[in-house]
Amino acid sequence: MKPGQIQIKWKLLASFLAVVIVCIIVALIVIRQLTISSYDQHLSEMAAMGMSGMMGSGVSPSLQQALQDTLNTSLLWGGLIAAGAAALISLFISRRITVPIHEMAAVTNKMASGDYSERVKAGPGDEIGSLAKSLNSMAASLEESERQRRELMANIAHELRTPLTSISGYMEGFSDGVIAPSPENYQIVRAEAARLSRLVDDLQRLSRAETGQEKLNLMDVGAESFLSRVSKKMEPQYIDKNVVLMVNVDPGTPPVRIDEDKMNQVFVNLLGNALRYTDPGGRVTMAARGGNGRVQIKITDSGSGIAAEDLPHIFERFYRADKSRSREKGGSGIGLTIAKRYVELQGGTIEARSRPGEGASFSLFLPAVTAKS
Repeated sequence: MKPGQIQIKWKLLASFLAVVIVCIIVALIVIRQLTISSYDQHLSEMAAMGMSGMMGSGVSPSLQQALQDTLNTSLLWGGLIAAGAAALISLFISRRITVPIHEMAAVTNKMASGDYSERVKAGPGDEIGSLAKSLNSMAASLEESERQRRELMANIAHELRTPLTSISGYMEGFSDGVIAPSPENYQIVRAEAARLSRLVDDLQRLSRAETGQEKLNLMDVGAESFLSRVSKKMEPQYIDKNVVLMVNVDPGTPPVRIDEDKMNQVFVNLLGNALRYTDPGGRVTMAARGGNGRVQIKITDSGSGIAAEDLPHIFERFYRADKSRSREKGGSGIGLTIAKRYVELQGGTIEARSRPGEGASFSLFLPAVTAKS
């Protein structure tokens, strides 16, 4: 409940009090009107009879009976009218409560059948209104999840079809004698099979990471020593392309608590992407510094950068800012997604920044090992 919003229990209490007050007012008005009218009529009859006739015939019992009859009639009609007013007010109040609930029930039934496009109209600022907003938010989330699921299935089918088609074509060519069974052609088939195997492995890793099935082996690792090991592992590829890989660690940078094997996969992926989009003669830098209980490790390249419209989507599954170039380089399209999941599983965050033509940078914020921990 937001401040200033009236809870439904107080609304119901106010409604019940309103019904009671209306019933009392209606009953009093009806009783008063009927009693006064009957009393005036009886006095007029008594005046017409004359005082002697009144004394002789016993006026008091007659007046008493008339007042009693009038009171009974007034109570009867007053009660009926008050009950009718109470029924109308209760019907109005109940409709205000039940109509949104029926709408929400209809929407949930459609959601159960797979239709997530329906939304509930915004209700009043109470618990029912909050429930309607929560239901709309859930429907939007499920609709987006369904869209991503369908898109994922289509992307997986496309990514699997490409190497399978290539392998199938070469095998048919070998069988029909159209393609010579040379070492070069066998190497092409082997490369496509390896690409297919990498895609399946990546999908398995992503599935385990997203479902929380990945087991972590967290340990305290020095930032400088870890980055040095990663640098040495990637150094041959950088030398082969004539790209400089540098490591800068601020003095006093604390160790990080990570799963070194999984974090190694993250950095290999990030450094591989940086190398892929950096031209020969360029530079890639890994810099680390501590602060606020975290260690920031920033990977910066001097490559072509990432377009502004692509930057918010680069961690999405199978999203490619440069589709043709990525496929030529053999990327699966989910490396950055896996990297993001691995970093988050280890209590960290990752973000990307870039300006086209000025390179890109990926910043990882990992839990630091302090003296208390």
